[in-house]
Amino acid sequence: MTLVVDRAPPGIRAWPARRLRLGALAALALLAWFGTLEYRELFVPDEGRYAEIAREMASGGDWIVPHLDGLRYLEKPPLQYWASATIFRLLGEDEWTARLWPALTGFLGVLAVFLTGSRLFGRRAGLLAALLAASTLEYVVLSQVLTLDMGLTLFLSAAVFSFLLAQRAGVDAARRRAWMLGAWTMMGLAVLSKGLIGVVLPALALAAYVAVERDASVLRRLHWVPGLAVLVALTLPWFAAVQWRVPEFFDFFFVHEHVARFALPDHHRPGPWYYFIGIFALGAAPWTALYAAAVYRGATRAPEPAQALNAPRFLALYALVVVVFFSASKSKLPAYILPIFPALALLGGRELAVRGSCALRAALVSLAAAALLLAASAFALPPVEWRAELAGGVAHYAPWMLAAAAVALVAAWSAQRLVGRRLRAMAIAAAGALGAQLLLVNGAQVFADGFSTERLMLEVERRWGALDRDVPFYSVELYDQTLPLHLGRTLTLVDYRDELDLGLRLQPDGALDLGAFRRAWTGAAQAYAVMRPARFAVERAGGLPMTVLAQDARYVIVARDAPQLADRRTRPSAVW
Repeated sequence: MTLVVDRAPPGIRAWPARRLRLGALAALALLAWFGTLEYRELFVPDEGRYAEIAREMASGGDWIVPHLDGLRYLEKPPLQYWASATIFRLLGEDEWTARLWPALTGFLGVLAVFLTGSRLFGRRAGLLAALLAASTLEYVVLSQVLTLDMGLTLFLSAAVFSFLLAQRAGVDAARRRAWMLGAWTMMGLAVLSKGLIGVVLPALALAAYVAVERDASVLRRLHWVPGLAVLVALTLPWFAAVQWRVPEFFDFFFVHEHVARFALPDHHRPGPWYYFIGIFALGAAPWTALYAAAVYRGATRAPEPAQALNAPRFLALYALVVVVFFSASKSKLPAYILPIFPALALLGGRELAVRGSCALRAALVSLAAAALLLAASAFALPPVEWRAELAGGVAHYAPWMLAAAAVALVAAWSAQRLVGRRLRAMAIAAAGALGAQLLLVNGAQVFADGFSTERLMLEVERRWGALDRDVPFYSVELYDQTLPLHLGRTLTLVDYRDELDLGLRLQPDGALDLGAFRRAWTGAAQAYAVMRPARFAVERAGGLPMTVLAQDARYVIVARDAPQLADRRTRPSAVW
């Protein structure tokens, strides 16, 4: 018998095992990315608002003109509403399906970073960039929360990445055309996600690049005619259809929601000029220092030989343009600069690939420092609540912060022992950062009583059974966007306008004043209402007949008469 000995080189023998380990780590990250979406209740205002718009659309509503509480709601374009409404119809309505679109677009953004980085800077840089993107605080958090920003970020990033891939040296004419048409397509989807910003930001970045490089030759390689045709074909039909049905649309959407929001302080979202510097420092954690260094080197480094376009410089200018643009705006929210992070991840991945172990050690130090700062912050939480919405939650959030800090510290310590194997070390560090960030996100469930009506509605059902959906339900001087979700129906507004002002101007009978509410209430055989405790005290003192169904620190839910308990087993629950 002849004994056959495997003489394959160690690297070849180790490769399948290495792929298996990386594959297992990726599978665990994927499970964590999508697996915890249902853990938290939907919070007001954004999560409740965007889920309710999609719910109304999916339940037989209008797929052209979005509605909120049965009123036309035209602040944002419909792409995400279409996606979420389709998901609701296919998979049902709950927290997981409501958050699936931002989670999916966030995951696709990580994949886009990997594929683009691999083509622009090499496979190792692409992998390192994807790991950075999947473990950057703001990117992870907003992939787990229902807002419109992650969809916008995916399509903006895909537009920029397609443009860079089209402008590589040596790309033949057919591929350049295909990549550029892809860029125009992605800009169109970005416009349908959140408006004109989908075109404005790439255009400003390109203008900044041409000005810095003093080279307008790139403008001749954009395939303007077919590109603009694709952009118009994607976006114009919806805008034209809404304008035809709602003549007030142009003034509201383009003037009020774009120009006025940017130039005037009327939206009550102020911030100093340095607002986004602080947001970047926190949102880029734990890789803030790495990203800052990568942007500096990307902006100042000379172009590589034989390259038609300096991709690192363009990415750095794009990130700077986004920050400067929103810093000049009179309306500021932390999520506005989310689109910079895929570009920063590309630059950071290139930095790690080029500078090697030195850059990796610095990144691991940043991870450990962020973990220690988080742990210290857990002990520094104020002993009393400073906002009513946080009532009862602050003390319970500290253990989540400490657990997240511990996970990040263990990952940093484990990764530094493998610093000679950059990819494996970075995979461990990124997994630890991702795990810590998901703990921080899901720990926010301790604040649910201040941002969701789910527990209040469960208390109503526990005590009284499901409420009759054919009975009027009034929302007095408030509109909590999560309540229609749990009721499975719209409400009748009383003395409230705010974000529903346009819809109420278009449909004046969509709301009542207090006098009309009192008359309708006293004349009804049965009715329900939600109001704040102060309003409840006034109405009860005035003799309005009310039975309390449930109440908490924020709201009181009442019925005109006590519901019939015999209906408990016949009416389905609508609580998510």
